[in-house]
Amino acid sequence: MVMAKRFNKGNSSLEGLFALVILGFIIMAFIVPGKSPKSLTSSSGSNAGPYSATEYQYNLDLTKDSSYARLISLGSGNASRTYQPYEEYITVNNRSNSPINITGWTLSNVKDERIYETGGNLKRYAADTAKIPRATAFISPSGANIIIDVVLEEGESAIITTGGMGQKTPYAITSFKENICSGYLDTSSDYTFTPSLSRNCPRPIAELGTGSLESSCRNFISRMQSCHTPKFDKLDRNGDDCSNCVEGERLSSSCVAFIKSHYNYAGCIVNHGSDPNFSGDTWRIFLGQGWPMWDDEHEVIKLFDNTNKLVDFNFY
Repeated sequence: MVMAKRFNKGNSSLEGLFALVILGFIIMAFIVPGKSPKSLTSSSGSNAGPYSATEYQYNLDLTKDSSYARLISLGSGNASRTYQPYEEYITVNNRSNSPINITGWTLSNVKDERIYETGGNLKRYAADTAKIPRATAFISPSGANIIIDVVLEEGESAIITTGGMGQKTPYAITSFKENICSGYLDTSSDYTFTPSLSRNCPRPIAELGTGSLESSCRNFISRMQSCHTPKFDKLDRNGDDCSNCVEGERLSSSCVAFIKSHYNYAGCIVNHGSDPNFSGDTWRIFLGQGWPMWDDEHEVIKLFDNTNKLVDFNFY
């Protein structure tokens, strides 16, 4: 009888332990998080790949086989956060100490790796691709743009916008390199750049020739902000007629003429186009696509050189 009780007690303990183990597995299944669906892991631990993208429901060979693989880096910009092609952009950066020509390089998404359901049928589509175009050294006020290859110097970058600039006046915006006058374009109500252009315009009061202006003119100019194009009014601040008013302030005709010829994009180009520090370090490239190129999630942005070898990729 004693032995039977001990056996029954032991048997009950084993059943309880088994139940606790089963319960533990159930809890672990619900509490322990799975691998993030936005992570790509390298099987080799190097920059060369290959990489697995099985969490995206497709597999990609992302072996960086270009000789530029360690020299150029690709950034996702705002690709996952916008749907407008004129706002959507990514970045390309030169991490080397040598100039690199990226004209003709190809950007591609992974649209061809997805399966879409259309009308009850599963379909595949070709990937969207676009080549990096040539650009102008600067936007010419006269429209006589000099088109050159996009060469990233040491530390330079390119902001590559999927769409284009719809506004064609007062200047037709094409792909270009930023400069110390570009800020006048950025502050203009005619354009919206995403992201904003750099605003490194020369200080208004430091403009050559301001020293010979009358004190009232110099005082007005000293209060002006850089990259700001003043408004020329027909009325002064009291509402009275005024033929030489700038933003409501009465100035001399010579002062108004000086302001008109210097403090706008065209005037800046004329007066500073030959300055040694004229060019900036960022290119603004427009692909001219009419639709967004990058998906809002589970996207892989790929950059290929002009021999169709993979330079870099970025995922989110």
